[in-house]
Amino acid sequence: MLRFSILPFALAAGLLIPDLSAQGSQTTEKATEKTTDSKKAESELTLEKLFPKKKLTGPSARSMAFSHDGKYAAWLYRTRDERRHGNDLWLFNTADGTTRRITSVSDMAEFQRNAREVLEDRKKLAKKERARRKTQAEKKAKADKKGEKVEDRKLHDEVRDDWVGEDDADREKAPRYGGISSFTWSPKDNELLFTSGGDVYQYEIGQGGIRRLTKTQNYESSVAYLPDGTGYTYMRDGSLFAVRFYNHIIEQIDPKFASGESLSSYRLSPDGKRAVFLTRKGGRMMSGNRKVKIAQYRDRFMDVREVSRHVSDDPIADSHNTIYLYEIDQGLNEEPQLYKVYTHKVSGPRDILRTPDWSPDSSRVAFGVFEQKTRHVEIMQAEFPKEEEKKPEAENEKKDAKGDENVAKGEKNENDATKKDDAEKKAKDKKAKLDHIVDAPAKVVYRFLHDGGPTTPRMLEPRFLADNRTIAFLSEQSGFRHIHALDSVYQSTRQLTHGNFEVYPMELSKDRSQLFVRATKEHPSRTDVYAVDMTNGAMKRLTNQRGQYASAAVSNDGKHVLASYVSYGSLKELVHADVGETKQTTLTDSHPKKLHDITKAMPEFFEYENRHGHTIHGMMFKPDGWKKTDKRPLLVYVYGGPLGTRKQVTDGNYHSASYFFGWYMAKKHGYVTVTIDPRGMSGYGAVFEKANFERVGKPQVEDLTDGVKHLIANYGVDPKRVGMHGWSFGGFQTQMCLYTAPETFQVGIAGAGPTEWENYNSWYSTGTIGDSRVGKTDLGKYSLLPLAKNLKGKLLLVHGMEDSNVLYQDTVRVYRELLKAGKETNVDLFLDPTGGHGLGGDVKTLNRYRKYEEYLTRTLGVYEGETAKPELAVPVEASMSSGKKTTNPLEKGNK
Repeated sequence: MLRFSILPFALAAGLLIPDLSAQGSQTTEKATEKTTDSKKAESELTLEKLFPKKKLTGPSARSMAFSHDGKYAAWLYRTRDERRHGNDLWLFNTADGTTRRITSVSDMAEFQRNAREVLEDRKKLAKKERARRKTQAEKKAKADKKGEKVEDRKLHDEVRDDWVGEDDADREKAPRYGGISSFTWSPKDNELLFTSGGDVYQYEIGQGGIRRLTKTQNYESSVAYLPDGTGYTYMRDGSLFAVRFYNHIIEQIDPKFASGESLSSYRLSPDGKRAVFLTRKGGRMMSGNRKVKIAQYRDRFMDVREVSRHVSDDPIADSHNTIYLYEIDQGLNEEPQLYKVYTHKVSGPRDILRTPDWSPDSSRVAFGVFEQKTRHVEIMQAEFPKEEEKKPEAENEKKDAKGDENVAKGEKNENDATKKDDAEKKAKDKKAKLDHIVDAPAKVVYRFLHDGGPTTPRMLEPRFLADNRTIAFLSEQSGFRHIHALDSVYQSTRQLTHGNFEVYPMELSKDRSQLFVRATKEHPSRTDVYAVDMTNGAMKRLTNQRGQYASAAVSNDGKHVLASYVSYGSLKELVHADVGETKQTTLTDSHPKKLHDITKAMPEFFEYENRHGHTIHGMMFKPDGWKKTDKRPLLVYVYGGPLGTRKQVTDGNYHSASYFFGWYMAKKHGYVTVTIDPRGMSGYGAVFEKANFERVGKPQVEDLTDGVKHLIANYGVDPKRVGMHGWSFGGFQTQMCLYTAPETFQVGIAGAGPTEWENYNSWYSTGTIGDSRVGKTDLGKYSLLPLAKNLKGKLLLVHGMEDSNVLYQDTVRVYRELLKAGKETNVDLFLDPTGGHGLGGDVKTLNRYRKYEEYLTRTLGVYEGETAKPELAVPVEASMSSGKKTTNPLEKGNK
């Protein structure tokens, strides 16, 4: 056999024989490089990862509540895959820590058509999914024989008929399940009532199954158990009904009110024999004829839609609220007596009158009244009339009748004519009044002038303690929101909780010896749950993790807490805290891995003292490689206005602007980014929240200017490259800073800022900005328009053109003033033609922050350290400067 080698022939012909080993090595290197590049791309921080088209955050649990004995807790919740639908009812067993879902589409399909439609739709999808998995399983079996690998982590998961796919939230035209609206626990047994689709249902633990109690075309609301647990009450079409379980009679228990009055809310007494009603008469307090036109550019030609708006100089509608006491069981009396204890004429959009609280012995009620016009707060008490006091009018009518009889007999009296006129007037008044309504006026047991934040009066909520005479309430008289105790007999008060922190009441224990509250006692950025001893004010902390606890519920014995919990390093979930234990149990799983992966960054909290001695709180992201001697661009995020009990600088505030974009600009472009809560914000005491009144924006400018100085001195910030941004009130505040402190703030992005407060809604403006007279645009003196001419830096104005909250005209009008002042090169516009107050039309969140990034890096530049290189075009002079680590476009413009 002939054997020979081709190598000599190849060499003789000059042919090149490839080095196969080298080629393999190169292929491996390329594959490695490709893998490395892929991993690098995966780990690289981008705006697309932070702000994807599909929202990453999942649903949150709400309406947490414990059973009367604390053995169970319930809440409303929907899973992430079902976020397009309504909530379902869930149950937690405190003894064994198990969680169970009580309702679902399958359960409610027995009762509701929309649930049946959703179930049928899911069955079709489940059938397709089973077929897909079967095909995938067959592929996997073949691959296994060949030694190949086919992964499908859900291949062996069960596909039930009510199966929900990950893409269900994107199926906008598919049928939708309404879910459960509300629920309430029985005061005696481990059972609850819940509402769904406007009807009432019952669920008894251990008995299984759901029992439907109503089936009407109307909506039942305000459902509550009778105090003895034998039945329930509900409102329908403005009337109140009572039903006993296993009894076919439905009893309407609200009486006939005065002409024009409608039932707003009610509360039964602890013994179930009496009720207190709150009625309303007249138009809505902020109703009016003013209409605002909003231009729309969605079609070939511009269209216009109108929205109602009540502004500070509009008149307040004639409106009255009245409180009545009522004895439910008045035998066969067809016109049972109704005791009118108080009527309040609305003076302003922030007037407060809430449903009164009953004393434990059912003898009296307490309620609070706030009148915006005078800023007076009154705590009032009304006692249910005793037998001898119940019919005073009857006796008066007898006397009147006697007097009328004397007149009829022709008795000569110089006052006969006057008496006759009086008698006729009384007869006319009586006809208009209704005979069964008797006056039983409440008395003021405590009065004070409110000089705190605009949102505090609605948190007053007077509640009786166990002795039937002491009333607990919240006020800001000490400078912070704290719990006070009022002796209604001696009309004297004592403060129960003390300190420079805020307290937010939740509920009293059953024996009324403890008040469960949330408070910022540990740190302003955190909120914990406490039990307050109502005798001495001692506060026992019931939660032990660093972060924010919200929407909390506490078992009656104070041993268990259910709450939404969030902190940096832990996304918002429902947790169970076993008081006394060091750990807490997470009960929900709401967010995808992608969100967990991009929320690992931990901002640093800081504080400083402003020029007046107030402590101002903030949080920051430092870039990689940061040093105190750096000269880095600074980006400040601010809101600056009152938010009830909320603020920005909190542990676990995963806000798109303050957290995600702040982290991105620090990581990607070397910025120091901060969020600051200046005076004007809620949650730091009365001095902060009321700071805007008649000097809106000015305290914030002082605090933010002081903050920039602090950051320059301590955190490696370039004083010539300071930018800020904010939205809504923060958009106003950003402009205020650039117009009035241009030496401190060089660049600003102002989103949807109200520039003319006289055109904003009256509820907010008259409570936060200042007083205003009817027909007078008094709030015009706080407009930004006259200040716009002072702009020296660069300003980007952002607005949704269909915004019905802060009108787009606010941005147009200030833009016009800037043009008139010759600031055309200082100001830019970024508009969403179909966007509302938060944009969301043509401009999505990603688009917004792409624009922010481009604008900031163009105007403030980037930090050219080892970890943050400029990625966008920068001025040639700046980029070629030797010995400088920064690129500052502003320096070019200032030369």
